[in-house]
Amino acid sequence: MREAALRTIPERSEDLSVISGANTRRAVLAAAAAAGAFALVGLGFLALAPSLVPEAELRRVVTDALARSTGHRASISGEPRLALFPVPSVILEKVAFPMPGRMALDAQGAVARLRLLGLLTGRVEVADVTLERPTLVITGHSPLLAPALVSLLAGPDLPELRLHGGTVAMRNADGLTEELVSGIDAHVERSLVGGGLTAQLSFTWRDRTTRAELEIADARAFLTGEATDAKAHVATGDSWLRFRGQAAAGPAAKLAGEVSGETGALRGLLTWAGTSLPISGGFNQFAFSGSVKADRESVQLSPVVATLDGNKSEGALTLKLGGPRPSLEGTFAANAVDLTPYGRIAMTERADGDWDRTNLNPRPLSRLDLDLRLSAARMKVEDSVFERVATSAVLRSGHLVLALGTAQAWGGSVRASLDIVANGGAEGTALKFQGTGTGIALERAFGDLLSIRRIEGTGDVEAVLEGAGHSYYEIAQALSGMVLLQATNGSIAGIDVAQVMRRIERRPLSGGGDLRGGRTPFDRLVAKINLTDGVARLIQAQMSGKQVNLALDGAVDVGSRDIDLQGRAILLPSASAERSAPFDLPFIIQGPWSSPFVMLDPRSLIERSGAAQPLLEAVRNRGPSGEAAVRSVIEQLAKPTALPPAKPAN
Repeated sequence: MREAALRTIPERSEDLSVISGANTRRAVLAAAAAAGAFALVGLGFLALAPSLVPEAELRRVVTDALARSTGHRASISGEPRLALFPVPSVILEKVAFPMPGRMALDAQGAVARLRLLGLLTGRVEVADVTLERPTLVITGHSPLLAPALVSLLAGPDLPELRLHGGTVAMRNADGLTEELVSGIDAHVERSLVGGGLTAQLSFTWRDRTTRAELEIADARAFLTGEATDAKAHVATGDSWLRFRGQAAAGPAAKLAGEVSGETGALRGLLTWAGTSLPISGGFNQFAFSGSVKADRESVQLSPVVATLDGNKSEGALTLKLGGPRPSLEGTFAANAVDLTPYGRIAMTERADGDWDRTNLNPRPLSRLDLDLRLSAARMKVEDSVFERVATSAVLRSGHLVLALGTAQAWGGSVRASLDIVANGGAEGTALKFQGTGTGIALERAFGDLLSIRRIEGTGDVEAVLEGAGHSYYEIAQALSGMVLLQATNGSIAGIDVAQVMRRIERRPLSGGGDLRGGRTPFDRLVAKINLTDGVARLIQAQMSGKQVNLALDGAVDVGSRDIDLQGRAILLPSASAERSAPFDLPFIIQGPWSSPFVMLDPRSLIERSGAAQPLLEAVRNRGPSGEAAVRSVIEQLAKPTALPPAKPAN
């Protein structure tokens, strides 16, 4: 019996399984039938909805939704139209919003998406509103633009708001309208709990697309000027800016928190934003991060770490917006700074050493005020290296003062200041330079600053120079001031005066032969120069050495970089010399200061040659032909010799 009972169990299981499957199929069919019936009922309600909802009610509900979404009461043109597919929506032809000041906002259309459940129960509830091709037109300057846009994008209540294909335009006094920002797409979403807000925005400005994201913990508090937690991210191309902290909008707008940003081409980003830089080099890779506090009057970054073109510094920065011009104040410290990407110290053209004739652009100096200070353990500009540097740049009302505190450079110490005044008139830009160098290597310093590499040695330099013009060339033509130079244990490159004079002493009528090459060493060099209207006159110029003493007189045209000097060289007697008196010889130096000509006094050479004097007198007594022969001899003796260009220091 037990075996028979066991055999009947599988048979009963199979019967139960068949019964269960049949019940499941019936349940599924019943559910499908119910769903179909519900769908048919829903479709019936949707079909009847346009007749169930009065047109006036549609207008009222949609107008209220627009007001709550944008913060402004709307004026609707035409009759609202209810569309059921693909989702129930109310479609408006044109919507206009009253705006404060001289602004106008309208949209080519608006779509209010309805909640299906509410529509099925006979209620019109708006889930979100989309403004199609909205246009904000600003006439002249309107300080109320920012609050208006905040109200537009961040209303304090549901429903959600979307913008599609928006435009911001400016209308000038002549009635012409210029498009500023286009392609605005935005989505503002509010949370049902806590009053939070999330917004995504993209737009095109100056042919570049910008994307922004904003999160606000309490939208109502944010709009009424109460600080609330906020996040923001703005990006365009490879440039981005992030903020996280607390923020508030309205008349008491403010924010405080952490901010960071980065761009691969700061110059391009500033140019895109409408800001031009006064120098042509550098300003590429830039990144920063720090703490920020800001309100309508100022923005403070402290502390902040910034990296520009590989130069990293730390400090604080404050931007003030309350005055007639923006004012930027900052203090930074760096371990090492390389200024090579920003251009040369020299004011000359690299190819030929002539003054740069490019017109200066003083306009950026009148756009803002600044007070920036930078200290660095090491600062490099091309081949020039400064150590223990403290610099400052102070700009007030177009007057810029650049100051270099005592720093180690060119083997000594230097201190300098440069005043730049952007007159903008007929005189152009005015410059005034004051500087001192103590114990500096003259060849390196003059080579880096003026492209002159003829004076070797260690010395002290003091200079006060000022001039005005539209280019460095014009400023050089108008230069006035004074220069003092004292040097020791150096040499003059390009000529060996002692060797030339010994050769002349032996053979006066040889004219010294080729004067080029070698160096003239000195123990001490002293020069005092006064400048007036671009002409430097030598008040005192003396060089003394173990073999030769030199004295110079004359002038140098700074604008044309031409030399016109007269001098006297004195060859001192050596212990082995047969003569006991010094041998002196007048000479002339003329031509460009990069490669001047040296000419010896021919009459002095003839007088030195006792045998030549009677012969010249005899030739002269022959009449015109004799005079011509004498002139030929003198011209040969006075033939100028060009000194070779001084080679740049390695």
